[in-house]
Amino acid sequence: MTAPHLPWHDRPGLAGGIDTDGRQAATLLELGFGSVEFGSVAAHPRAPNSLAPLLARLAALPPRSAETSAIGIGVGLSPGAPVTALPAQWLNALHDAWSVADYLSFNLSARARRPLLAPEHHPMLAVTLRALVRERKRLPRHIALALKLPLGDRHDPLPALADTAAHAGIDCLTLVLADPPAQRSEQLARLADLAHRLAGGPALVAVGGIRNARDVDDAREAGASAVQVHRAFIHRGPACLKDLSR
Repeated sequence: MTAPHLPWHDRPGLAGGIDTDGRQAATLLELGFGSVEFGSVAAHPRAPNSLAPLLARLAALPPRSAETSAIGIGVGLSPGAPVTALPAQWLNALHDAWSVADYLSFNLSARARRPLLAPEHHPMLAVTLRALVRERKRLPRHIALALKLPLGDRHDPLPALADTAAHAGIDCLTLVLADPPAQRSEQLARLADLAHRLAGGPALVAVGGIRNARDVDDAREAGASAVQVHRAFIHRGPACLKDLSR
């Protein structure tokens, strides 16, 4: 068993948070990133960051060429919603977004969602992830599924939900590395440990502190199948892509 190869992983991706509602989608998708992740959004009509407007804008885009970035959508939980609302909102996002997105990233890395990482929520998340994989098989079009988690620091155990996602059949784990890069060697060691533990499981995507080609190489050598950038794009715009390749 090997980690799934997703074609957009061959090039650096643009992480979520740059464009939440798709207003810049036409421009961002043509910049040369392997993927562009929009959001995070919530599958609730009254959420301030609702999924529906983003889907409408993405559905209105002209047909994409082979060189256009893959479309990712980051999915969270509507503000103020109880934990028990998460399974329904994530499943609704899958059913609503499969026709326009190439992958969905279910985001537990945002500070407001980190309480969900507590062990008492693991059974609910395990059931939800298995349901997502099961429902995905019934869709007319295949869509990749990712879970976004903080990698944590040296005082934390490696994220147990990574194993939960692997056992559920999730395709990717997007792992948020601590930034600034002063902690890079420690973070890369944790990434390598997790890659070893999950060998043959989900593809690992590293995000956080990726600024140049050396950072990309280091992440891939530690076991990442792909990288995403966020702050590098904020600081340098599309020019950051040149810095990420040798």
